[in-house]
Amino acid sequence: SLKDDRFAAEVTHGVEFLGAHRRQTLLYGGIGAAVLAVALGIYFYRQNRQAAAHEALFKAMETYHAVVGEEETPGRINFKTDKEKYDKAFKDFEDVANKFSIFREGKVARYYLGLVQHEMGKKAEAQKRLEQVAGESHDDVSALARLALAEFYLAEGKDEEARKQYEYLVKNPTSTVPESRAQLAMARYLKGRKPEEARKLLLELIKRPGPASASAGALLRELGQQ
Repeated sequence: SLKDDRFAAEVTHGVEFLGAHRRQTLLYGGIGAAVLAVALGIYFYRQNRQAAAHEALFKAMETYHAVVGEEETPGRINFKTDKEKYDKAFKDFEDVANKFSIFREGKVARYYLGLVQHEMGKKAEAQKRLEQVAGESHDDVSALARLALAEFYLAEGKDEEARKQYEYLVKNPTSTVPESRAQLAMARYLKGRKPEEARKLLLELIKRPGPASASAGALLRELGQQ
C-alpha cells in the first residue's frame, strides 16, 4: 500500500510539473527532436559517403589490376601500355584519397598510390608516401605499407632499415600481415645473410598448421641446397 501511494504521489508530482512547465517541456522536447534529427542525418550521410568511398576504391582497384595488351579481355579493363594503366590508376586512387581521407578507403588509396608511384619509377615519392602511411596509427593498412617498405629498402641496399620493418611486423601482427607472414618475410631476409637464424625461424614455422608451414618447408629446402 505504501509503495502504491508513493508511486501515485510521484506520478502526480510529475504530471503537475509537466503542466506547470509545459512551455519548457515542449521547448526541450523540440531541441531533443532536433538533435536526434541532426544525429540521424549525420549517420545516414556518413553511410552514404562510406558506400561512395567503397565504390570509388573498388573502381580504382579494377584499374590497378587491369590487363595490359593489344587484345581485349572480356570482362576486364584493358590498357595498351603500362603507362596508360598506371597514369589512370594514380588518378583514381588520388581521387579516393582526397575525397574520402577520413575513411579507411582513403588510407588504402594512399597505400596504393605508393605502389603505383613505384611502378611508375618514382621510387623516392613512393617511399615517402608509404613511410607516411606506415607512420599512421598501426592497423592492417599500415602493416602492408611497412611490408612494402621493407622490400624497397632491400632493393636499395638498406638492409638494417628493412630488418627493422620485419621485426616490427613480427611483434605487431595484423590481419593482413599476421605473425607467420612477417616471420616468413624475415626468414627470406635472413636466408642469404644469417642462414642459421633463418633456419631456426623456419623450423619453428614448419611446426604450425596452415600455409606458412608449406612455405617454411620450401625455404628450408632452399637453405639445404646452398
